[in-house]
Amino acid sequence: MNIMDIRVFKTFLQVAKTKHFGHAAENLFITQAAVSARIKQLEEFYDSTLFIRDKNNLKLTPAGETLIAHANLMIEQMEQSKQSIALAKQQKIKFDIAATPNIWDAFLSSRINKSIAFFQQVSLGMEISARETIQRKLDERTLDIGLLTDPIKNTDFNNVLIGYFELALVSTSKDYHDLIEQYVFVDWGLTFQKEHTLHHKFQPALRTTTAMIALEVILLEGGFAYLPIELITPLVESKELFIIDSPLLIKRPIYLVTRANSNNNKLLANYKDFLQTMQ
Repeated sequence: MNIMDIRVFKTFLQVAKTKHFGHAAENLFITQAAVSARIKQLEEFYDSTLFIRDKNNLKLTPAGETLIAHANLMIEQMEQSKQSIALAKQQKIKFDIAATPNIWDAFLSSRINKSIAFFQQVSLGMEISARETIQRKLDERTLDIGLLTDPIKNTDFNNVLIGYFELALVSTSKDYHDLIEQYVFVDWGLTFQKEHTLHHKFQPALRTTTAMIALEVILLEGGFAYLPIELITPLVESKELFIIDSPLLIKRPIYLVTRANSNNNKLLANYKDFLQTMQ
């Protein structure tokens, strides 16, 4: 058997899913004989029986159960390699950006279309991740840029302050004291947490890292939360939300964080300048 023939593994997974050679053949648009031949190839290669055939009842053997994870991994790796080769043929650079949920809601989501246009000749990846995940991926060099509200204090990383976003304490009522038990705490970073503890004694009904979750909750149930001004301005204008005076310093920084000695220094510098122009 040619182990690089991914069709054999796809056939195995289809039989395991349908528990029927005929149904697997129909789903794969091949003959039942072809399905049987591919399963036989696998069993000969691994020198193991993969299915127990008992009349119309088809069951995986322990060897078959074990092979499922490996078959899925094999297919995934082959698909990824095809994508990588396709990108190489197109001579496109792969470039990945991640932002914490708060940066995404407050800053990046409204600039996503312009970012895509900026990276026209690049295979762009974007994701929302926790700070710890972003740091790990930067360290592993599987990520090019992380956007955070707090820098990573490590000499292996470069932190560049590219701008700020502003928060406002907003409520569904002009007097937020009526909603004191409906406060939603949004995590806007380490500095915000310290200032919040210093100035407020609110007991949150809900904690979240995502502004959109907080916004949906207070609009549905009533309440108040610290939310990005860009996000809530239309709702303030329509008087669905009201801005409340706050003792907190509510301008939050945006740090563009990269791994030191990155391979894409020129593109990183250009994107940094691009983001700064959109402040």
